[in-house]
Amino acid sequence: MPIVQQVAVTIANRPGALARVAETLAAGRINITGFGSSGPNRLIRLVVNSPAKALRALKKAKVRARLEPAVAVTLRDRPGSLARAARKLAQRKININYGYATAARGAGRATIVFGVSNPRRAARIIG
Repeated sequence: MPIVQQVAVTIANRPGALARVAETLAAGRINITGFGSSGPNRLIRLVVNSPAKALRALKKAKVRARLEPAVAVTLRDRPGSLARAARKLAQRKININYGYATAARGAGRATIVFGVSNPRRAARIIG
């Protein structure tokens, strides 16, 4: 299970905010492969093909962004897969602060991104 550098963007929760971020990345030919957002101040987390390039593009566009580590794991798209992964982390006292996921219908696999208290340790445990 790899540790990924995701881009964390803080932006006002207004119509067009996500469009602005996505358009900025698209203009830089940066592909978004994972996405999650939450909170009243709109914290957007993105897994992209080039995190450092994405950070530079967003900062140039005057968008508040930073890189942060997360753990990305690919699981079988079956009932109980997420439960087993979460239990492994819990047994080792690793807290899951947030997560987001995607599964393409019929692909048989789902990719889960976890924000955890200790990404390196979590990667070894679920690996």
